Amino acid sequence: MSPRLVEPVGASAAAFYSLREVASRIRHARARAAIRRRAGSLAIAPAAAGLAVNYGRLEVPGSASGGPLPIGGEIKLIPLKSRFPESPNDFNLIYLVSSALPPHAEEIVAAAKARGAKMIWNQNGIAYPGCYGSYYAWFNLRMITLRRQADYIFNQSEFSRLSAERYLGPSSAASEICLNPVDTGVFAPAAEAPDPHTWQILAAGTSHALYRTKSALDTLRILLARGRRAHLTIAGEFRWKNAEAEVAKEMRGLDPHVTVLPPFRQSEAPAIYRKAHVLLHTKFNDPCPTVPIEAMACGISVVGTASGGMPELVEPGCGVLAPVAASWTHDRAGEPGDLADAVEGVMQNHPAMSRAAREHAVRTFDVNRWLERHDAVFRQVLAS
Repeated sequence: MSPRLVEPVGASAAAFYSLREVASRIRHARARAAIRRRAGSLAIAPAAAGLAVNYGRLEVPGSASGGPLPIGGEIKLIPLKSRFPESPNDFNLIYLVSSALPPHAEEIVAAAKARGAKMIWNQNGIAYPGCYGSYYAWFNLRMITLRRQADYIFNQSEFSRLSAERYLGPSSAASEICLNPVDTGVFAPAAEAPDPHTWQILAAGTSHALYRTKSALDTLRILLARGRRAHLTIAGEFRWKNAEAEVAKEMRGLDPHVTVLPPFRQSEAPAIYRKAHVLLHTKFNDPCPTVPIEAMACGISVVGTASGGMPELVEPGCGVLAPVAASWTHDRAGEPGDLADAVEGVMQNHPAMSRAAREHAVRTFDVNRWLERHDAVFRQVLAS
């Protein structure tokens, strides 16, 4: 399949990534053939037998501890699998999240759909030049292949839908906007708010680029320079080359005012949120991030940039989104001065904004409504 080149790519880059794609196909040809053979014997459960959901794998992985922590699109599969247990065989519906695709899902989908199974596609973000450089179009290839086979699409935000239409192409499948969920029983405010004399700012989540952390640190610098008592906690994993050294360099002079926590499990997240007054979410063009949703459920107001799906998630009164120029070719951090202004605005009205954030999360993102909607669509698609 030819990549969808929405933004131009240099000839040398195109040749390099095309060769890389061919090499990958050759390297994984044997594994793909083995999956195709196994998928060829799939038993598709009749719709009359009831709903049986597969998540793109022919084996349910073991639950042994020590494996990689679920991140991004994998998080929403936790409640989904609890409600709709994973069926590696004898299923009739496949559910895939674009940002958490299992290896060789293409072979499983093709074999299952040929036998009458349906496929639901959950569309998160896509690759674009600002984030992936010249590699963006090749990164999108799997999404293009699988999304074309969807019988129904859950777009995680309107921004997710628009960016998918731009970089993956149009789709004739029925679709809707379905914002990410949170368990508002588990993610709930602390019994007592943190001490207001020191502003506790949290930057959480997996980070793939320095600009996110640098933006948070620069915002902290400005707040301290303005005489604000503030402390920044950075929680999550850095996922880029030389990340620890680069972050340490950016932190120079700020050590007493910064705490860096290791990657955390979902069960540890509520306790981390409850120690904060403000979530500072600086990722650009984030389509539908779970972290701000979880933070609001804990009564934590959100500061970020008005990019991606953030304006769809953070209502006025629940946080402040700083202006930032739109772009597909460059990732843009918000101006630290604007972000510092936003933090100050939240803290000047913290109790009311905290209550509004919690109420908005319960009203908009509660996982039970999200699961009920999935149940209705699953049965509707299966019966069609």
